Amino acid sequence: MESLLKAGTAVVADVFDSLGIAPPVLASSITPLTPGARFVGPAYPIVGQSITSGDTSDRVKLAAIDDMPAGVVAVWAGSDIRGVCCFGDLLAEAMSVRGCAGVVVDGGVRDVGYLSSISMPIFARYRTPVQSIGRWKVTAYKEPVSVPGRLDDMVQVEYGDAVVADEDGVIIVPHALLDDVTAKVLEWSGTEEASRAAIRGGTPLLTALEMFGHL
Repeated sequence: MESLLKAGTAVVADVFDSLGIAPPVLASSITPLTPGARFVGPAYPIVGQSITSGDTSDRVKLAAIDDMPAGVVAVWAGSDIRGVCCFGDLLAEAMSVRGCAGVVVDGGVRDVGYLSSISMPIFARYRTPVQSIGRWKVTAYKEPVSVPGRLDDMVQVEYGDAVVADEDGVIIVPHALLDDVTAKVLEWSGTEEASRAAIRGGTPLLTALEMFGHL
């Protein structure tokens, strides 16, 4: 998966286009807490839903983090997350200690000053001081989630899909396509470097297009 991150989300998106598949890029509202945040890893979806019952049980959320293997990207999502945070400093610290490669939150986070100081990069939809207890709760994990997309209304993320995030955004590579996409990304990465060098050397763009097949 590291080759996907090295190539960058733009190349990965171009590869999807070359395969006739709309790039499964997440919505532009999901942004990094700190500049330059980037990561790659298998998706570890965490599913939740809004509640109005006053239920204060958080055991499934804690179990999801306790069971989190090293190297995954935690993808927090669920129905109608409005105004509340999915996690703050203590839960983020627990994820970081467990070796979580990165986090994508279709919702809110809090304790942002602290979250920005730890090494685990985080993309989130918003920031808020409001806790989720009694308002939103985790109901399951390692089950598929749907996250807003840029091209499609929603992008489905399943356990084990590759999540690639960099300065351009976040893109999902379904597990079934991972080998094909990775092989083509490696091929295109070499072409990108060669075409960049040719253009830097003064090669006209139309000539470069004929030489390399795409720009």
